[in-house]
Amino acid sequence: MTNPPGSTSEQLPDGILALLGPRTYLSTACETALLLTKAIARNPDRDDLPGVRDRMHARCRLNHKFTGALCSCPCHPQAD
Repeated sequence: MTNPPGSTSEQLPDGILALLGPRTYLSTACETALLLTKAIARNPDRDDLPGVRDRMHARCRLNHKFTGALCSCPCHPQAD
């Protein structure tokens, strides 16, 4: 069974996370979407790329599977 976005079931214990130090998390899906944004600029004739980019952003886990860190992609509204 796949963990849904936001699931904390596989996160590491706080004591282990503290040893890792602060890190910025960018999900693979959002990283790929940002690369697709650059590809769109280089290939304006490819009408399919914006849809692929948007689907990649929609697939983001939102938080890192093991650390729980939130994805830092600008596509996500940040809670203040």
